[in-house]
This record gives sequence, structure tokens and C-alpha cells, in this order.
Amino acid sequence: MQLKEMENDDFNGYYQLFKKALDEQPFIIVIGKYDHILGPRALYSSVNLKDEVFIRNLLRDALNTKNEFIILDFNQFYSQIYKIDVDDENARGKKQLYAIILLRDVAYPMIPMLHFKRIGMIFRKIQPEKILKNNITAFENFFKEVCAIYMKKGEVLPLESTNLQIRSGMNTIQGFCELILEQVKKDDQISKEDIKNYIELMLDSCDDIIEALEKPFSSACESK
Repeated sequence: MQLKEMENDDFNGYYQLFKKALDEQPFIIVIGKYDHILGPRALYSSVNLKDEVFIRNLLRDALNTKNEFIILDFNQFYSQIYKIDVDDENARGKKQLYAIILLRDVAYPMIPMLHFKRIGMIFRKIQPEKILKNNITAFENFFKEVCAIYMKKGEVLPLESTNLQIRSGMNTIQGFCELILEQVKKDDQISKEDIKNYIELMLDSCDDIIEALEKPFSSACESK
């Protein structure tokens, strides 16, 4: 997977177009196509993005890499992109290139690769002829299936609580480190009992962080 940081500040203006949607759901899903004649364009979006230029530019930047999985960082949000070939006898090279795009707020962690590949497998279940004909009903059914798995059943939503749990643990550790450092700078005497309590609390925070990191992995393994 390739991570690419985008320097064009114009992209952040688009963030306001779908910020409300990202406040209400874990991600926005877009189906894009690298059309050999019409160029990159969006075929379907779970939210009205109101601007075709944004998707065209996003797809263009993803096309500039050979990687199958790409992450584009736009500062306020980021996109995870999965490029998928679909056989097409009438196309140049006998294939059409599509992209599943997940738009996500930068405050939240990336969708694990296992889940992203699973979303790709759901897309591949669509009959190729329906994909090639840009069948909106088929794309809507694809989104409904993804929604049923990840949004209604909450398979991705726990990542949000995971992020908060990690941040909370890190803040606790950082806070006690700063407290100890401040006392040392002031030549304040720290009792062995206080040091013991500080260390125990920081170790507890480490356990919370480890638990938060292992939880999505364990859930993913159990669902296989």
C-alpha cells in the first residue's frame, strides 16, 4: 500500500461538502472508473459530493501510481483507494479499471486491510456486465451490503472507540512523564510510593493500549 500526502489545499475546501456525512457515518464510499475515453469519473457515491472535479482529481492522483491500494492524505480527511480490474473485451488492454474509494475523517484510524479487501470481494460479486454498464442499482445494492456489514453491525465503528482508548492511554502516560520530569527539574523529592503508583498507572495505560490494538485483530480473525 502506498501513502501519498497531497499538497493541494484546494482539496480541503471539498471537505466541507461531506463533513456532515462523516460526522454521522464511519466513511463515505465512492465507486470510480478510469474510463479510457471519458477519463476518470465517479459512477456512484453514497453521499452527494456535488462536485465531479473532486473525484476526477482524486482518481487522477491514484492513477499515477502502480499500487493496488493507495492512501491519499488531504490533511482534514484521507481516502483509501482499492483499484480493481474488470475484464472488458472492448476496452484497451481488454480491461477496465475501477476504484473503490473510502473517504474518512483524519481523526479516525484507517480501515484495516482485511476489511478493505472484504469490501473489494463484495464488489467483485457484482456481475461484470452490470459493472461495465454502470448499473446504478447494482452499485446501490453493493453499498447496502457494505452498510449492513460495517455500519449497521458496527464492525468498523469500534475502531472509533479504539482510537479514543489509545489516545486516553497515551495522554495518561504523557501526563505522568511530564509530572515526574517537572518534579525532577524542581529538585522535588519523589517518594518511592509515588513512583510506584505512577508506574502502576502507566503500566495499566499500556495494557489498555495493547488491548485496544489487539481487539480489531482478534475480531477480524474470529470473523474469518
